Amino acid sequence: MKLAILGGTFNPVHIGHLMLAEDVRKEFGYDKILFIPACVPPHKVYKACVSDSDRLEMLRLATKDNPYFEVDDCELKRKGISYTIDTIYDLESRYQEKIEGKIGLIIGDDLLSGFESWHLAETLALRVRLIVGRRNSSVLPLESKFPFSPLSNSILPISSSDIRNRIINKKSWRYLVPESVFQYINERNLYE
Repeated sequence: MKLAILGGTFNPVHIGHLMLAEDVRKEFGYDKILFIPACVPPHKVYKACVSDSDRLEMLRLATKDNPYFEVDDCELKRKGISYTIDTIYDLESRYQEKIEGKIGLIIGDDLLSGFESWHLAETLALRVRLIVGRRNSSVLPLESKFPFSPLSNSILPISSSDIRNRIINKKSWRYLVPESVFQYINERNLYE
């Protein structure tokens, strides 16, 4: 089985996350994409405006209709700072003989220049296939001292922070997230 992971705070998950994962699956032939919500992201100031269980449930709702997508809560269970290398070791241990090749690690082009500062970046780069999706058309050409596979995905100018701001400011945001996530956020008055 070819396995790739997409990590993040998913606060909330949106259609850009789903399209990125689907583009990776189609372009590189992955059998499964794991969405892994971070507990405490090491490179991001994270304000926990919703609970971990809400973020997890929104991810489950967003991915439930795609048989190639799965949610894994290993970083939430592990607690503390979510280092990607720890997640890779965990997945390699759990999936052992089932994994074909290296696990794909999906990141946006906005993270590539700072990849060197990631915890045990050299080791991580050796253990994964680094897949870089485009989030910003002005970042081309991409360069890194680490080998990576560029993804020829469409750029969707959507961010979780923009969605949260739209909710707070009573602007439209309905079609930036899956309908099930829209309903979940509204029913619980999240981000208001």
